[in-house]
Amino acid sequence: MRLLKIGRDASNDIVLRSERVSSLHAEITLMDSGDILLEDRGSQNGTFIQNTPIKPGKPVNIRRGDAIRFADVELQWSQVPMPEDNSAYKAIFGIGSHLNNDIQLTGDTVSRYHAAVKIGKDNKVYLIDHSKNGTTVDGQRITPNTPVRIKKSSAIVCGRVPAPKPLPIPWPSSIWKTILTAAAAILILAGIGFGAYKLIGGSQKSSDKELYARFNHAVVMLVGIYHFEVEVGDWSAAQFQQYNQVCEQIYQINKEDLRVPPQVLIDGSGKPILASGVSSQDLINAFNKQGSYGGTGFFISKDGQLITNLHVVKPWLESNMTELLQDEFSKRIAKYVDFISNYTLATSGVAGGILAPSEMSAYISKVKVKGVLDYVALIPNGMIYDPDNIIKCRVLSAGNDLNKDVALIQTINKQLPTGDCTTINVTDSMDVNDAALTVGEHIYTLGFPMLTSLQDLSAKDGIQLLARGGSITQILNEYLFGFDAASYGGASGSPIFNDKGMLVGILNSGARATQGFNYGVKAKYIKELLESPHNVE
Repeated sequence: MRLLKIGRDASNDIVLRSERVSSLHAEITLMDSGDILLEDRGSQNGTFIQNTPIKPGKPVNIRRGDAIRFADVELQWSQVPMPEDNSAYKAIFGIGSHLNNDIQLTGDTVSRYHAAVKIGKDNKVYLIDHSKNGTTVDGQRITPNTPVRIKKSSAIVCGRVPAPKPLPIPWPSSIWKTILTAAAAILILAGIGFGAYKLIGGSQKSSDKELYARFNHAVVMLVGIYHFEVEVGDWSAAQFQQYNQVCEQIYQINKEDLRVPPQVLIDGSGKPILASGVSSQDLINAFNKQGSYGGTGFFISKDGQLITNLHVVKPWLESNMTELLQDEFSKRIAKYVDFISNYTLATSGVAGGILAPSEMSAYISKVKVKGVLDYVALIPNGMIYDPDNIIKCRVLSAGNDLNKDVALIQTINKQLPTGDCTTINVTDSMDVNDAALTVGEHIYTLGFPMLTSLQDLSAKDGIQLLARGGSITQILNEYLFGFDAASYGGASGSPIFNDKGMLVGILNSGARATQGFNYGVKAKYIKELLESPHNVE
């Protein structure tokens, strides 16, 4: 396989001279099967096949000679290399970070289609480099696009990331000869270009130890503060004045024995709250709640973007907190106004005095409670937990549907906090296929359950991730799957990997009283969020 980048920037494989063309406009992938894929990379002015626009981020099949246009520039097919003549080879295997490869490697320096391994009809094995950052064989960098003979004992490094040794391919032997011939024939007929290895043996697995080493510096602890704001309707100036007068009378009469009925809102001294109206800051503050909380997130890009749970950036969505508080607030105001009205009747013989019942109902209907995120910040794994080390973030995308419990945030400076921080490649190393989630499959998760409670905050090595392996125990519904790796509050937002190092979900809930009953949101909703972000005020 070979990837061709197309755009205005000089670093592209095909450079287009037009201001309407984006820096990186689109990509063409030349598959080993001979298929050609075209993908728009989020260009501003679009990519077109026969004058029909294609959807960004969705690869489509094209044929040589099709009328392709990038904004206002037509593709010149002479710039696209002809398919390689692979008639001399029995089988071909791709190496890189993309899912289409037979041998998948994870790392920022690994190209999506980094290299190819070809087995010749002479039973010799060759390696061809197609990458940006190069490939070495036994310490020697090889020439790009030139076949180099390799052995089963060869040490191969792709963009500074070692490939498994030996490569997980069916190395030629008398036993494999018949199998390889049949597999190659199936590949030609199917035309899918995924390689014989997938047809006869699966892909490379990683141990929990290897997964920890690969991903532990991509996961961070999150801390946040939020509060509720209460909005109320307005009274007339006359109603404000009467309200204040009655409040003062109640206090003067009851201040000696403090016989203020408990349903009346009072401040810390026992005095009814005096305000310029029910919408005053004093009254609002009596109900505003504030809370601090924590969670987990993981980096997905070098500009400091992270994935976490929706309920980590909007904690008030859990348990309908705003609705419950709004209901409580409305009931308390109703009791308060009712008490004042009854008091006025008892002392002056005049019923009501502030609001008629219909006016009171209209007023209460205007009471609104909303959650407000003051800030969310991160502490990288291995950093000392200290206020000076907290790195503030902003919310980029967060909806309101807790079924799809995922959100996207970003560091304020749009950078990774330290040089040790790494990212999880959600473009090429995330499996969004429901078929990949089967009961009994091994999973591995890294996060910060119980947050600082399980940390030695005086340790010089800083905070440390907790990692647990387990198995998928249940496919709960369209959104969630269950697993038995122990966890706890604070781990919300932890990435969940399968044993091939693919991101398959994000931890979002569990039974606090009983360990081993936890749930993750399927990775396909991370993909959906990134492709269709929510507007954030």
